[in-house]
Amino acid sequence: MNRPSSVNLIHQILVYQDAQQYLTEILPFVQDGIERGEPVLAVTTDANASSLRDELGRSAADVKFVEPTSWYDSPGRTMAACYRYLKDQRVGHERVRVVGEPVWSGWNSMETAGWKRFEASLNLAFATAAAWMICSYDQRVLPESVVADARRTHPELTGGRKSAEFADPSGFCAELDHDLEPPPEGRYTTLAFDGDPAPVRQFAAQQATRLGLSMPRRDDLVLAVNEVTTNAIRHGAGHGRVLIWRDDRHLVCEVFDPGHARDGLMGYVPPDPTSEGGHGLWITRQLCDLVEIRTPPTGTTVRLYVRA
Repeated sequence: MNRPSSVNLIHQILVYQDAQQYLTEILPFVQDGIERGEPVLAVTTDANASSLRDELGRSAADVKFVEPTSWYDSPGRTMAACYRYLKDQRVGHERVRVVGEPVWSGWNSMETAGWKRFEASLNLAFATAAAWMICSYDQRVLPESVVADARRTHPELTGGRKSAEFADPSGFCAELDHDLEPPPEGRYTTLAFDGDPAPVRQFAAQQATRLGLSMPRRDDLVLAVNEVTTNAIRHGAGHGRVLIWRDDRHLVCEVFDPGHARDGLMGYVPPDPTSEGGHGLWITRQLCDLVEIRTPPTGTTVRLYVRA
């Protein structure tokens, strides 16, 4: 289980077919981390967590167990939680170990694509982190497409074998950037902006209240819209439009400006604390349940989704 200290992020996948296979692969990884005094985080199912606790005995107290649905809340918030955990736990330790088991049930196709981007983006966000992550996938219950794409978002298999199917993270994420569905005809409100985000904040607050968003979530949306609009004013074309509507799962806010952004992965990678830029979209992804960015030649579209 020992890996050279010169290696930074180790991001592996385990596709398992039964509980015994899971234990055979994960238990030695966890035990080795405990013996070396390395922090170990286990985000896995109740059944797998129970099996690990039984096998570890008293050593289970040295593992931080987290329930998956609370950890895998939204791609942006989970990325930030990973960042904080690795940053806090790295101090005084050679490496931090993480056992993850993403939640794939209950998401629509758009949300599923967001979590696939999350897995791919981990390779960029924590490339220089002294962390060893194993993400487990239960082949018995998961859709074949989820498992197939998981093999493309992890550079290694457990045991240190290189994945022949691993894809460049940026290219993989670009493959998922299908055209956004047009706003529902007759069911959205819109506001043009030009140089001042204040009217946009007021508009977003009014519409969120009208569409039934709770006060805390309304405030999150207003802050997120302000970050995106300010970004468009300062770094984009300086003007654009905002559209807001509600679908069966989310309140949706779209910000468009005719300027052209770099790519659709902005805000996934933690910004340098000393940098003046890059913080707005990092914050926005944490405030919203999903953020979709498209950058065709005609301009930049940012869609913010808040569960209603």
